[in-house]
Amino acid sequence: MLPELSTKLKKYTNVGSIYTPQGNIQFRIGSSFYTLDGKIYKIPKAILKKEEEVYLPLDLVEAILLNLIAYDVRYQFKETELIVLVPKETIPKRNLGVKAIIIDAGHGGKDPGTSDTTGYFEKEVSLGVARYTYLYLRKYYPEIRVEMVRKDDRFVELEDRSKFANRVLSDTRDVIFISFHCNASLSEKAAGFEVYYLSQSPSTENARETALIENRYIGKHKNPVVSQIQSQMLSSVTQRRSKKLADSVADQYEKSLSPEIPSRGVKKADFSVLRGSLMPAVLVEMGYLTNPEESKKLRDKTFQKKIARSVIKGIHEYASAKD
Repeated sequence: MLPELSTKLKKYTNVGSIYTPQGNIQFRIGSSFYTLDGKIYKIPKAILKKEEEVYLPLDLVEAILLNLIAYDVRYQFKETELIVLVPKETIPKRNLGVKAIIIDAGHGGKDPGTSDTTGYFEKEVSLGVARYTYLYLRKYYPEIRVEMVRKDDRFVELEDRSKFANRVLSDTRDVIFISFHCNASLSEKAAGFEVYYLSQSPSTENARETALIENRYIGKHKNPVVSQIQSQMLSSVTQRRSKKLADSVADQYEKSLSPEIPSRGVKKADFSVLRGSLMPAVLVEMGYLTNPEESKKLRDKTFQKKIARSVIKGIHEYASAKD
């Protein structure tokens, strides 16, 4: 199906390789690690072999589609099968550009999100950072269209957030979507920020739980058009760009705010607000409101401005990169 993929499996060492001009993935049968161009990645399940057949877990299949295939492949995991749509004509690579940015302040109105011990809500932190991000972008990048999903304390359905973003996409090419949130834990010691991009296979069990928490306010009456969009296959190019955006934002966030808020890395999970958006999209868990020290920082207006500036630096790094 994908003739540009070359494969090798060394019989005695059980070391396998999958490669194209784009890159090289190596793995060992029975291991839950693989390397991509020399960097090691851990996946939840091991690579298996039965008789002469090699079975790759979902995370490794996704890594192949995102990193080794240059053109856009639509795909979807459905129970016991992988559905792949390969285009007849490949789309040439180009420089990444950003002409419009959608800023999503998580939660709002009747959905307060998580809170700290003083009763300060996630919806307030996310709106504060979103506003500063909007103002800085308007000031320093007047040529870029900037839109906020919500500008005040009001409730917006998750599907309506992505629907809003997709309306902007229909008017303007090269749109990205940034959603701001705060994390929570039963332990006050849990700390750090995370940047997520969309995937059907969450990187960790904690990532799966975080997605479940953030997805809990999906409305009862779904818009059939949005439901149709959400059921579409994932785009490998859009997902690859989302990962690039997540990496860039996480890199700049860490440079600006660590060790005050340490990095927990880039992760992937099935967030409803990202699934409905048809452009590169990331969700930033800015820190833990349930951690007393991080809560103080997240409530502080000066610190919120630092977060906004770090995210904008990440967007700039992403926009300047090659696809």
